[in-house]
Order: sequence, then structure tokens, then C-alpha cells
Amino acid sequence: MSLLNLIALGIGLLAVLLLCFNVGDGWFFGLLSAACLVGAMGEAYRENHSGAVGFLIAAALLALISGWAAYRGSRRGGRT
Repeated sequence: MSLLNLIALGIGLLAVLLLCFNVGDGWFFGLLSAACLVGAMGEAYRENHSGAVGFLIAAALLALISGWAAYRGSRRGGRT
């Protein structure tokens, strides 16, 4: 397993761990988006273009969900 895959796995596990400690949804989806970006870098480095595009699409969707969760949390006065 390459170093970039290990970094992405670590970020994903950190996101799940923080979700267990009741951290806001914005943080969870933001960290998953960062993990997908690192995964896209790993796929691009191995010249697997379709895998890199898939990870970038997933990262964009998770970033949108993260922004929406942060906005929703700020409207409710809660944590993001």
C-alpha cells in the first residue's frame, strides 16, 4: 500500500473516530472530502485517470455536503 493510500486511510479513520465523539457533520464530511482528494492524488500518481476522476467527483460532492452541513449548523446555532 502506498504512502498516499495510508494517509487517505488515516484521514478517513480520523473522520469516523471524530464522528463517534459527536463532532459536527461539517467536520466529518470535510475530512472525508480531504481523504478523497488524497486518494485522487494517489490514483493520478499511478496514472489511473478514471480512478482519479472518480475520487475527485466524490471529494467535490462531500465538500458540498460539508458546506451545507456547516451552513445548517450555523443557522441552528449549533456546532458545525
